Amino acid sequence: MAEHRKDLEKKTKPILDTLRSYQDLPPDKALAALAIEDKKRQYATAEKYLEDVLQSALATSD
Repeated sequence: MAEHRKDLEKKTKPILDTLRSYQDLPPDKALAALAIEDKKRQYATAEKYLEDVLQSALATSD
């Protein structure tokens, strides 16, 4: 029984983790779309910053 329970927990954990990630979204579809776009902008900004830091590090190492 304990083995069966562990197996079920192992199977459901990824699903629960995915569902938890959606809990931060607003209940309104339009607000959720805005929140997703905001996260995409934040990601793009972080990616650009990382790219600039890497370019700067490469430039100073030359």
